[in-house]
Amino acid sequence: RHGPNGRAADPGPIVVSVSQNNPPHRPLLVQAPVRALDPDGVTVVTAGTIGFAIGAAVCWWAYPQLVAAGKGWYLGVAITGAAIGLCGLAFSLLRARRRRLNARDDPEETSGEPPRRALEPWSEDQKPVT
Repeated sequence: RHGPNGRAADPGPIVVSVSQNNPPHRPLLVQAPVRALDPDGVTVVTAGTIGFAIGAAVCWWAYPQLVAAGKGWYLGVAITGAAIGLCGLAFSLLRARRRRLNARDDPEETSGEPPRRALEPWSEDQKPVT
């Protein structure tokens, strides 16, 4: 029988070897009980795209000096970064739109609170599910 968090309701006695008398310990990586601020990445992708666009404008303006210094390829990198950013922005916006449409169909998903299992306290006698 499993509890609401997917773990066994009663893990039973903990068997400790006589040669290795180590107490149970917490795992190194535990999921934090917080939601992502921007799960679709629209803000980050927009900021990066704007940064590359500004960089492309600066490189365009200083292109003669960049070529003289042998760094004319900076303009190509900035334009490529802005183009990839536009593709990423289109994908992120599409993903955000899809998430909003699905949220209308599933009102529990937008309750605003973390998943229940993230709120449950960790018990030293429980072992993580592997």
